[in-house]
Amino acid sequence: MHRMTVYIFLLPGLSVLSLPCTGQERPAHSDEADVLGEQIEKLRLELADQKKEYDARLEELKARLDKILEGDQLEAEAPEDDLSALLDQIRTGEPGEETRFDFGGLGRAFQSMNPDISVIIDTYYHNDDSREGIAHVMEEMAGFGHSHGDGHEHAHVEDGFNMRHLGLHFSGEVDPYFKAWAIGAISEEGAEMEEAVIQTTSLPAGLQIKAGKFFSDFGRMNAQHSHQWDFVDQPLVYKLLFGDHGLNEKGAQLSWLAPTRHHLLFGVEALQGENELLANNIGGDHLPRREGPRLWVEWVKFSPNLGNEHGLQLGTFYGHGAHQEAHDADDNGVMDHWLNGHSGFWGASAVYKYDVAKPHGEGDILLQTEYVMRKKNLTVKDHDLSPAMIGRDRTDQQDGFYAQGLYGFLPRWRAGVRWDHVGLTNKGELPDGTVERFGDSARYAAMIDFSPTEFSRLRLQVSKGDYATSDGREDVVEVFLQFVISLGTHGAHKF
Repeated sequence: MHRMTVYIFLLPGLSVLSLPCTGQERPAHSDEADVLGEQIEKLRLELADQKKEYDARLEELKARLDKILEGDQLEAEAPEDDLSALLDQIRTGEPGEETRFDFGGLGRAFQSMNPDISVIIDTYYHNDDSREGIAHVMEEMAGFGHSHGDGHEHAHVEDGFNMRHLGLHFSGEVDPYFKAWAIGAISEEGAEMEEAVIQTTSLPAGLQIKAGKFFSDFGRMNAQHSHQWDFVDQPLVYKLLFGDHGLNEKGAQLSWLAPTRHHLLFGVEALQGENELLANNIGGDHLPRREGPRLWVEWVKFSPNLGNEHGLQLGTFYGHGAHQEAHDADDNGVMDHWLNGHSGFWGASAVYKYDVAKPHGEGDILLQTEYVMRKKNLTVKDHDLSPAMIGRDRTDQQDGFYAQGLYGFLPRWRAGVRWDHVGLTNKGELPDGTVERFGDSARYAAMIDFSPTEFSRLRLQVSKGDYATSDGREDVVEVFLQFVISLGTHGAHKF
């Protein structure tokens, strides 16, 4: 009879178990078999206890990491592991050696997780029945004017296939005090920096600062990128009062979250002022040089606590700044008079969401509306055709609103309608004392979209507009078929 010993090596902290074996089968009721059974049961209990300890340790480490990433302060009595070691522990599941916490290590660990990178592809097919194309109609909208002397090109919509842009998104936590993001838009016309922002994460008393280039946070839609829109195109009031890119400026923002039961957020922005329709700066031989910041925006947003299913946000805003324009009175391609002064805008927004907590948005409701008024007070500074006009004042005033609603009628399927109306107030008081009154324009749109996953969306939209242009009134029907996809990690959108 041959006899051998089998060794079973257990996890760290457990003993080595040796099992005697022979080539001859032993009776099941023998003493040695009983001892073996007891050892196996003891081993099973030790393994179960060890697993509980590891699971508890892992949950503790994850909770501490979440607290750090959310920007909370580490309490003095908390264990003070270096975050790099902490991440290694979570990855391997092994407890590491306790070390003194240092902020340099924390910064390195944050950077090791940066940045999140995503790519947004936004493409669509478009067709309309206008005489010269919808882009020409928008440029000729009565009372709202053209571009004013800075040479900026508007986004051009063609019949057929269009690529809005390829969006490159980079974002991440810098350290315990800052986070940052940058968004570049690449189109056939070239590349453009949409946003490049540094934002604080740990200021006291509900304060927050961000600086760089960003979309102003007034209202509802201005801070949204095009792939976040619920319809293919902008509401008319945004396009005609702020341009294709909205109010997108270099500057700084200070916001304060009031310590109230309900969400109450105040913000003020100091912006360079480069929007050609609102805060244009030309300078040169005909107009005075205006130093930045040339545009200031203040806003308030309030959200009462309505429970988990209902969400409501009410907002109001006001902006004011320096503005300059150059005009071509006789349409010969040469600017012949220049105006300098101030502009302002104000308005309100309301958004309501109803979430029934069904899968993939089924039954959800979104209602949204905004109203904006813009006023420009300008003085003629130079006039090639009539020197007597110099020093005369001109005032322009236009407004508009939109209202839209969306409903999730099936999982991943939504349908929506939108009503645009601009020019309810649409007048210009000219330097010679005359007053021009222009007509109003309205547009109605319906859309249906399908999101196979959170990373892709297909949308069909049909719009019908009745526009007051400098060439007379024109009715236009538009059809869009849009396809948007997202590649990579993309942060959650705001309310």
